[in-house]
Amino acid sequence: MAQDSSMPKPGKQHGSGSSTQGPTCLQKMSVATYIYFIPFFIVCNLLCFTNKYTAVLWLLYTIYINVGPGKWASKNASWPKLFRKLSWWKHCADYFPTQLIKTADLDPDQRYIFVVAPHGVVTMFCWPCFDTDATDFSTKFPGIDIHPMTLEINFKIPFMREFLLLHGVVDASKSACLMTLGKGSGQAILLAVGGAQESLLARPGTYDIVLAKRKGFVRIALQTGAKLVPVIGFGENELYNMREVQPGSMRDKLQRFLKAAFGFTLPNAVGKGLLYGEWHTVQTCSWQLHKSCRGTMA
Repeated sequence: MAQDSSMPKPGKQHGSGSSTQGPTCLQKMSVATYIYFIPFFIVCNLLCFTNKYTAVLWLLYTIYINVGPGKWASKNASWPKLFRKLSWWKHCADYFPTQLIKTADLDPDQRYIFVVAPHGVVTMFCWPCFDTDATDFSTKFPGIDIHPMTLEINFKIPFMREFLLLHGVVDASKSACLMTLGKGSGQAILLAVGGAQESLLARPGTYDIVLAKRKGFVRIALQTGAKLVPVIGFGENELYNMREVQPGSMRDKLQRFLKAAFGFTLPNAVGKGLLYGEWHTVQTCSWQLHKSCRGTMA
């Protein structure tokens, strides 16, 4: 496990669940909610086609959110964050356990772009730290209204779109960045700039990041006057073992196609089963916001 030796030891707080006894059933199910919400909502959409009436309603709503007025919800951060403070996500934080370590105050009169690394297989650390309030982001950074960003394609699918919007998530387009930060002081967005390419580099014990040709967030900072806040997730790459993919193999071609066509890919990763397998304390992860690498763009 990669961990800063200066980190405080877990105490009796959210994100400090016991790793010696293994995770509880609620902790496992909470993590599964995040890991599997995409396939779950895809199945929900397919079930709409089992009835002609729900199929028609699905079609009309899909048109509304893709080409109608509904498409702006993923760009202007206008939805209330009704799911962000659900106690359910505390169990997700306690599973590892996860901690958000604050090392610097952020002025709520400024605007910010949080740049996180590494992306890992599923950017697990961002969910309890930034997408939800499971590690008390709102308490540690009062006045900062953060909106994590993800691929625009995720907002084209009914049910999944609403799930993300109710957590304050918006799409990672340039227009969404400008509209969200343009709302005024205290606004913040979060980007995993390494994206799909960086997810393929995730290996235990490594922190390989992708920045070449990923400078768009710097231009956004210059245009909006937002300050850059680099964030590193210790332990993210320890969550999965990566099986090597032979160049030119069918899996390699599939990964390249998905990355080029849709902006995501499917890393050949192997983790721990929810209902079986030995519990290893290597999965105890802490996430730290570093003061030493915090920069500003004016």
